[in-house]
Amino acid sequence: MILLTHKPRFMLIGLVLPRTDKERTLADFEEAQSLVHTYGGEVFAAVSQNSTRRDQSTFIGTGKAHEVVDTITKEKIDIVVINDNVKPGQLFTLKKIFEVGNPRIEVWDRADLILHIFSKHASTAEAKLQIKLAFMRHMGPRIYGMGMELSQQAGGIGTVGIGETNTERMQRHWRQEVRSVRKQLAKLEANRSNQMDTRKKSGLSTISIIGYTNAGKTTLFNALASEHKLVDNALFVTLDSNVSKLYLPKIQKEVYLTDTIGFIQNLPPQLIDAFKSTLMETIRADTLLHMIDASDIWMDDKIQAVEEILQDLRIDTTNQIYVFNKIDRAKNINKQELIKRYSAFHPQFVSAYSRQGIPQLLAAIQELLP
Repeated sequence: MILLTHKPRFMLIGLVLPRTDKERTLADFEEAQSLVHTYGGEVFAAVSQNSTRRDQSTFIGTGKAHEVVDTITKEKIDIVVINDNVKPGQLFTLKKIFEVGNPRIEVWDRADLILHIFSKHASTAEAKLQIKLAFMRHMGPRIYGMGMELSQQAGGIGTVGIGETNTERMQRHWRQEVRSVRKQLAKLEANRSNQMDTRKKSGLSTISIIGYTNAGKTTLFNALASEHKLVDNALFVTLDSNVSKLYLPKIQKEVYLTDTIGFIQNLPPQLIDAFKSTLMETIRADTLLHMIDASDIWMDDKIQAVEEILQDLRIDTTNQIYVFNKIDRAKNINKQELIKRYSAFHPQFVSAYSRQGIPQLLAAIQELLP
């Protein structure tokens, strides 16, 4: 971890493989740039590398890695982000190469960047523990690499105790830390589960708002529940579950409404798994409101990304409403085509910000509730 007194200066690097859609690559870079801005940094250089395969040693190719060192020096880059999920050994090798341009350089992959954003936004003990666990699971193999390097610097033997190397000691410490965090999370998860059981016994259904990050979930939560939770045009503003009661006049009953962490594509499964405690509200919900940014040209891809995560979490999506949000900004939206394509998910069209379409959404919720 680096400590900076200035706004971090980033370089983004992406790998373009055969049959990769150029527009999709550009969109991925734009999303990565948004992630950097959410983190609090600024992108000073962006590099794409055409290649037939992922290089086993450096991911982007040794030649390209050495080539960007000059840019790191010239632009005074603090952090290089490889916009993909990269193996720990590859990041370790890249860091060694990039240190020529800046001895204090940090090299992250996409998951690292997202986790650092999570770390900045976490406010509760549960969220902080989940992030710590995700960091440890993601960083663990790199810690082993550090242990190997320390052993080599110590003269090839690297023993710290009788028969124990630096690598083995670091592995042991890492496993102990993971167990400790898991134990703490298990207690918090049990408390959350008890709260949910209490709500279930009260006879009230639960509606969970889900969706891709920055689709407008919290804005909808505020509109439906008359709340004032923080809303910002940034990624991953919400990391914890917000819960409120919502009265549905047509069926004359109250329900619980929850808003939780947004999803994003290309996340390693172990990172999603680390947030299962927070996602319990979604896993056990009676009805899902899947928020979709209708103004996003990559809307269909993001719908698919969310559905894949729901499938990975084994969440029942039978009672799900697709809520196409930001229709005031989606000038070319074809409502009839979307209704036909996603008819199984009862499509609704709203502007959570202006509250356009909210009465129709409430009517659809009341029709679908068990």
